[in-house]
Amino acid sequence: MYFWGACRGGRLRRELTPASGAELRQAASGERHSLLLLSDGTVHSCGDNSQGQLGRRGVPRVQRPGPVMALDTLRIDFVSCGKEHCLAVCHKGRVFAWGAGSEGQLGTKEFREIVFTPTKVKTLADIKIIQVSCGHYHSLALSEDGQVFSWGKNSHGQLGLGKEFPSQASPQRVRSLEGIPLAQVAAGGAHSFALSLSGTSFGWGNNNAGQLALSGNKVPVQSYKPRSVGALKSLDVIYISCGYEHTAVLTQNGKVFTFGDNSYGQLGHSPTAKKRVPQHVERIEGLVSQIDCGSYHTLAYVYTTGQVVSFGCGPNCTSTPTHPEAQTENLDIHCLISADDLVDVQVKHIFAGTYANFVTTCQHTSSTDVSKKTSPEIIRMNQSLTEQWMTVTRGSAKHEVAKREIRVIFSSPACLTASFLKKRKYEEMNSIDVDLQMASDTFEKLMKKAWISFMVTTCLRDNLLGALPCCSSHQEALSVFLLLPQCPVMHDARNWKSLVVPFAEAVGKMKDRSLQLLKQCWASLQESSLNTLVQMLKTAVIAQLCCWTTTAQSIYNVKALLRMMKEVHKVNKAKCQLPENAFNINELSNLLNFCGERERMIIRDNNPVLAENDSLLIFSEFPFIFNVLSKIKLWEADSYRKKRESTRILPGENEFPPSPTFTLRVKRSYLTEDALRQLSQAAITDLRKELLIEFIGEIHSLGKGVKSEFFHCIFEEMTKIEYGMFIYPEEGSCMWFPVRPKFEKKKYFLFGMLCGLSLYHLNVANLPFPLALFKKLLDQKPSLEDLEELSPLLGRSLQEVLNYEADDIGERFDMYFSQHWDQNDVDLIPNGTSVLVDQTNKKDFVSKYVDYIFNTSAKAVYEEFQRGFYQVCDKELLRLFQPEELMIAVVGNTDYDWKQFEKNSKYGQGYDESHHTILMFWEAFHKLTLDEKRKFLFFLSGNDRQPVRGLREMGITFCCPETFSERDCLRSHVCHNILDLPKYSTMERVEEALQVAINSNKGFISPQFTQ
Repeated sequence: MYFWGACRGGRLRRELTPASGAELRQAASGERHSLLLLSDGTVHSCGDNSQGQLGRRGVPRVQRPGPVMALDTLRIDFVSCGKEHCLAVCHKGRVFAWGAGSEGQLGTKEFREIVFTPTKVKTLADIKIIQVSCGHYHSLALSEDGQVFSWGKNSHGQLGLGKEFPSQASPQRVRSLEGIPLAQVAAGGAHSFALSLSGTSFGWGNNNAGQLALSGNKVPVQSYKPRSVGALKSLDVIYISCGYEHTAVLTQNGKVFTFGDNSYGQLGHSPTAKKRVPQHVERIEGLVSQIDCGSYHTLAYVYTTGQVVSFGCGPNCTSTPTHPEAQTENLDIHCLISADDLVDVQVKHIFAGTYANFVTTCQHTSSTDVSKKTSPEIIRMNQSLTEQWMTVTRGSAKHEVAKREIRVIFSSPACLTASFLKKRKYEEMNSIDVDLQMASDTFEKLMKKAWISFMVTTCLRDNLLGALPCCSSHQEALSVFLLLPQCPVMHDARNWKSLVVPFAEAVGKMKDRSLQLLKQCWASLQESSLNTLVQMLKTAVIAQLCCWTTTAQSIYNVKALLRMMKEVHKVNKAKCQLPENAFNINELSNLLNFCGERERMIIRDNNPVLAENDSLLIFSEFPFIFNVLSKIKLWEADSYRKKRESTRILPGENEFPPSPTFTLRVKRSYLTEDALRQLSQAAITDLRKELLIEFIGEIHSLGKGVKSEFFHCIFEEMTKIEYGMFIYPEEGSCMWFPVRPKFEKKKYFLFGMLCGLSLYHLNVANLPFPLALFKKLLDQKPSLEDLEELSPLLGRSLQEVLNYEADDIGERFDMYFSQHWDQNDVDLIPNGTSVLVDQTNKKDFVSKYVDYIFNTSAKAVYEEFQRGFYQVCDKELLRLFQPEELMIAVVGNTDYDWKQFEKNSKYGQGYDESHHTILMFWEAFHKLTLDEKRKFLFFLSGNDRQPVRGLREMGITFCCPETFSERDCLRSHVCHNILDLPKYSTMERVEEALQVAINSNKGFISPQFTQ
């Protein structure tokens, strides 16, 4: 061991190993005293004892180190010295303090001037402390579960508690650092630092000399709470040491950076006043593996040269820090130990104090390992530890150890995050600090053990969720919010209330800055990780709905879950990581009372005060959870309510009258004229009533099948090319509104009204509009992709223009800012025929082209169509739909599942699925072409298109009236999907009957009225 002290006149002195044979493990020095921690766990002290800093009574000063007898029965692992006080940590993590205590720096709950005997810091008695660091008049401690405690003087904010806190005589949690997996704490004169395992530095306290390296326009003279030091983020810091008013950091690549006061050259630079920005100490020749700061000097071990160097005013100075005129003597970097001084030994550790330096050595080895200071670390999982947990025998001592380790890690956000930190790669600057795939795999493996799963669930419920750093403004602290959804217990439906709701509550409590940081993390997640988060929330919502009771607590719980989903959905909408339906809760269509939901929406809309009331739960405020079926059910509930509302009960009349009807009486030969004439005369209130269709001479019915046939026939006629109401840009393409319509605008208004009526009555019809129409109905902008659907050739040619990167685009395409559309030529900009499309304006050209077709060209007739559509339909309610969903609701789909159609069928009046006639029917049916099957579907139900439920729910109900014989044809009851099927005896007769049905699938047999 080598020692330099002011009392030695600056001479190098080599000390012998103590008589006990123990080696020096750690040294710490205050202003005029030192502590020596030996390898056997004993502590020796020497120097001034005027404030009791040697831990013994009756002696004012001790020249040679002697044992601190009060600690003799303990095994000490860590020591630290302040200006005139000391801290020691025993192997059990208990903290003992002695010396000067007038500022509360001993943490004994008293502001005692002097404490001669080491005293246990009782506030920390139940917490295992692994590191302590003393400033001049304050103290810091780091626990094994990642908590930071501070106590003592707070004149400059060095406790990190906030401006409103005075000096503290007992340890206080530094809540600003909660959840951050820390590697080290370091205290200076009146400033403090913490270093995270990821390499982020946090500084607080006095900054009068720039010792916090804070940057910006308004750099504070002091910081009352920890701040992330941006200037150090890219340096890959692995160790921090603090002097009185300066700071030094060591980087992964062996460089030293310093900042703060440089009055005595302690930064290793020429003393040109204070250095507020970290500067590389370039005069150190070689790579460094250890640093330590005294009050006014800095030590460094240069492992590539074997030297221990010093700069600033240390033990070898001839002047004292109170004489700045002598600062020029301290500018050089002094070599305290050279390679020549070390014979068969090498430097192990270096320690710096105000007026004392210590260097320990060990036997030289051939190992290439570089000697570094290793601070005790917070507990965390690794592969070795988890394997031990998996293999321990229940009831054994190792089992008890494993239980304790699990309890600590899964109760601490910092420890859990530390377990899955990615390796530090500053050239990549990871936006996500944790390895979520590793976490998922580890959790999956551990949860297979029932006792571990139970313990983890308990720890999360009782400890960790309540400790989530929901107010932290540091990204590292928020990583735990990414980890927890990867754990299977968070997806267990039994844990929705105890685990997932508190998790969502924590997110809901976040301040804007914290939530914004978390959302940035969500935006950086891989698709699988984001989906895992969404599925966790969905599982919890479903679990609650399955056991729903309408209580204030139930409403509060589900709102917390849905509000968090809403925030995740916002992120996904911006980044498009997941498809929109990933957020749909499909079970909602069976679990939600949609009539009740619609009533709550109306109550909210009519009572603005109630809209802010947390006791009112409206699921449609979170429309992303509704799949298209749920949205249509809500639409159906609204239609039902409006139909009932249009009933007026007069005094003395039936209390429960039938729903009023709006009747359209039409002849097939004048279907369109009859229908449009009556619609033009209808009042708005009539449009909300139940629609009754009368095909004159055929049928008078409220039935769905009759409505379906009416809408099918009228839309079929009005959308024909020959009818001339719409244009078809290409053969087989979708239709659009004409530039110069041959019909008056009112007809488009009535057509829109017909489309609205069809949707209002939950009918689906073949309306060959592109998706662009439904985007426009929902106030969304059509795109080039929509133009490709309307006019594939035109759309592809415009896309080719966008994709073309060569400079000869003008010559290649010879396109100008004009277009030919619907037999009309038009300039897209003034004098567009003379403006050639080139690389600089091609995007603007395509944008204007698309805008002209979908918006400008047919603006007047489209607006009339939209006005008619919303004359019937509630626009605000339709805003819940996505364009694709509205399109499906209006036009249905043609993705048929004929096997499922057969499975859904029912059999009555002497039939069953094994009946000979039934077997022949299905064999013949499946032989039909797709077009023939669709015609049969129209014969059966009045429509050849599927609603949202589709053939998954649709089937045939087979009957055989007693009066039917083999000579009779098939007969359908279109309103109920009932098929009267005679008991045919041959396949030939079945096939013949199917063809008759297919070829006579329109019209009704005889005049009748049906419900």
